[in-house]
Amino acid sequence: MKKRIIAACIAACAMAGSAQAALLSDLIANSGTISAGDKVFADWAVLFQDSSEPGRTVNTANIDVVAIEDGGDYGLSFSILNNEFLVNGDGVYAYLDFMFGFSVTAAPGMKINGASLGILDAALNHPSDEDLESVFIRETLGTAPESDDLGKMSAEFSRLDGVLTSDLSDTAAFLPQQTVWVTKNILVEAEDEEHSANLTGFEQRFSQTSVPEPASLALLGIGLFGLAAARKRNTVA
Repeated sequence: MKKRIIAACIAACAMAGSAQAALLSDLIANSGTISAGDKVFADWAVLFQDSSEPGRTVNTANIDVVAIEDGGDYGLSFSILNNEFLVNGDGVYAYLDFMFGFSVTAAPGMKINGASLGILDAALNHPSDEDLESVFIRETLGTAPESDDLGKMSAEFSRLDGVLTSDLSDTAAFLPQQTVWVTKNILVEAEDEEHSANLTGFEQRFSQTSVPEPASLALLGIGLFGLAAARKRNTVA
């Protein structure tokens, strides 16, 4: 029996005509950026990877990154191609552990005040109801690379000892920031040789708030000063 979750927004993201797209390999190799609405995503890097399969590494050319520009909280959709994150059980414990990071910066006059994480497409193949199959994403948000001072999020699609867990999304809120650093850790696991787990889609969004420009604040201060002076003159008169 095969369990699968799919979100329709994958198709919506792919159909957005104004959306930017790039392979993660190109973003890393070329110090590339992607713009989505009022945000720019940059500083892409692979931070860690490990696997139970000797010599296996993640081919980042199989990770397609697409800007989400649907008029809401702008962000990114990640599509995993060619079963790059598929893990087949080995009878003991098979896994793929991959961590990468990037920064997101808001346009002038805007600041980021929250984030969301969601698994869009994943599958578990478990002929029996025992052992472990799992897709797990853990993310930290910080004011510096690999820091977590702004918060943590996680999403999970797994089966362990017959219990199916579908905590597919999470959110975090924090004080407004111009730039936020994201560290994303993906872990895919399977035990029995007949079992497998596969992640093929997830997304990342960021909420924002407008921030008055210094010139606007100065004008506001002048206006308040003038109002106070006028009231003082009226009181004296």
